[in-house]
Amino acid sequence: MSEAETKPDVPPAEQPKGPPRPRWLRRALFTLAGTLLLLGSLAVATWFILPRLNLAELAAEQASARLGRPVAIESLRVTPGSRLGIAISGVTIANIEGGTRAEMLRLDRATAELDLLELLQGKPVLHALDVAGLSLLLERNAARAANWRFGGQESAAAGGRGWLPLFQAIRVTGSEVLLRTTGGLMLPTRIETASLTSEGLHAHVQLSAAGSYNGVALTLEGPLDSIATFRDSATPFSLDLTATVGETILSLLGSARDPLNFDGVQGQIELRAASPDALLALGGASTEGVPRIALELSGTFDRQGDVWRISAPMGELDGAPFAGRLLQLTEGASGEPDAILLDLALTRLDLNRMLRAGGHEADGTADLPLAVFTAPDPLIEARLTAETLLYGALEARDARFAGAVVPGLVRVTTLAMQAFGARISASGQLEADAEDLRVTADVTMGEAEIEPLRQALGLRELPLAGRIEGRLAVIGRGRSLNAAARDAHVSAVLLMSGGTIAREVIEMASTDIRALFRTARGRTRLSCAIGVLDMKGGVGELAPLRLRSAQGMISGLATFDLNRNRLDLVIGSHRQTTGSFALDIPVRVSGSFADPDVQPAQWSGAGRARLSAPDHTAPLPPGLRDYARRSPCFFAGGR
Repeated sequence: MSEAETKPDVPPAEQPKGPPRPRWLRRALFTLAGTLLLLGSLAVATWFILPRLNLAELAAEQASARLGRPVAIESLRVTPGSRLGIAISGVTIANIEGGTRAEMLRLDRATAELDLLELLQGKPVLHALDVAGLSLLLERNAARAANWRFGGQESAAAGGRGWLPLFQAIRVTGSEVLLRTTGGLMLPTRIETASLTSEGLHAHVQLSAAGSYNGVALTLEGPLDSIATFRDSATPFSLDLTATVGETILSLLGSARDPLNFDGVQGQIELRAASPDALLALGGASTEGVPRIALELSGTFDRQGDVWRISAPMGELDGAPFAGRLLQLTEGASGEPDAILLDLALTRLDLNRMLRAGGHEADGTADLPLAVFTAPDPLIEARLTAETLLYGALEARDARFAGAVVPGLVRVTTLAMQAFGARISASGQLEADAEDLRVTADVTMGEAEIEPLRQALGLRELPLAGRIEGRLAVIGRGRSLNAAARDAHVSAVLLMSGGTIAREVIEMASTDIRALFRTARGRTRLSCAIGVLDMKGGVGELAPLRLRSAQGMISGLATFDLNRNRLDLVIGSHRQTTGSFALDIPVRVSGSFADPDVQPAQWSGAGRARLSAPDHTAPLPPGLRDYARRSPCFFAGGR
């Protein structure tokens, strides 16, 4: 038999087994498999459950701790994925103490998509952010603390700008930014649509926005610097912005050290405006009575803290070129007005055209309105020059103006010009007086040629030639310059030193008997002349009126009415100064300025007594009295 046949059969169950496995390993494998299964289940559950969780309370606590102010959130939900989705709504951030409303920020809703893998590596990449219904109030409290600075930071640089994530598109709709100035003025910016787009870390950010500022519709667009530059707070952030408001276009090409606060800005600015309406409306000023005149302006723009400045401005005003040194706005401290400084040189300033275009006209003549404010905002200081100045019948050259608008006053420190053949300078002020406005002015006239003055006043040809000088004190009341001038009280002293007078006038005034047989020819030199004027509402008196020459001295009294262009003058010679042929009979000149009657006059006893009395200066202000006494023709003690 074979060996196979002789071996007995062995049941399979009884066949020999390997070494047994330890029970702990078996349990560990089961535990690991269960844990992996559980983690996988949790991840899957989290994937589906997380969008249903409201993380608002947790996020609000974290945000409040980081900002140092209460933050409230109604809803915050996260949707996981390769692009992590976030939806948030009902967000408020409390304002600083002393703010004008409880919340600095209100947000209706916002959604965002972030790259999950980049976020896990601490490098957030924002694919899209959509914001709707944002209301942001920016203001300072009475202690000058800014509500946009958190955690005790006193400057944006303290926290740096590295927080800005890499993004592709940020869109904002139906939102507003409210800026309250330190003077309390609210400047609202309404954002209908706005977007910021970027194609990479070092690519330019493109800005496009449409909305309104201070109720005026505008658009803003242009390329900005890159995200990388923004993150580097040590590098200025470049700006290339163009704002359009109707026919008004404002562009800025420059950079900012603090772009979020638009501070530390330097660059070139250009403005083109068909009228100032849009600019005034943007600043919250009324456009009533403002002329529609074109303005073009360019210069170097600079903003440092509270000071906004355009240096070396140049351009055109109503088609006339101008240049200058400075346009500056200084923001006032809390509760204080802003301050504007203007320093411009104009080639031509046609006030007639401007005032008529603004509706400031009376009886067909341009009329400058006057106003005084108890608390003006802004305060204004102006230094202006104009090669040509037109106002009413005035056509002046080389005009200079320096003045200021301050509480309760308009102060004019300098008003100088060449006009009517004279060099005129004045100073004065405008102030409230009971129910009207009161204008006071001190005027000096020098190097005035008589002929241009005669033509300006509409007088017939005068026998006088030479230069005249004078000083005037003016007090007027009215709501416009023409009204104040029309009813003004004017005191004046007019002097001549030198010049000539026609000999026939001396002979006529002294009734020289030789004038009966011949007409005096030629002119004789004047050694002096004086006239003291007192006028109210265009009606006045000129007394004394005196001229002295080698042929004698004549004196006179005159009354006149500028409203009717009429005068009444009586002149006569002094016996002790005329020759033996003089009859010393007075002459009366009366009638219209253009064609008066000339005839002998009866010099009354009272008239001769007044002629012999000392010159009366009591109605004159003290400064004019001293000025009158300078003339050799002034008689302090009578004759």
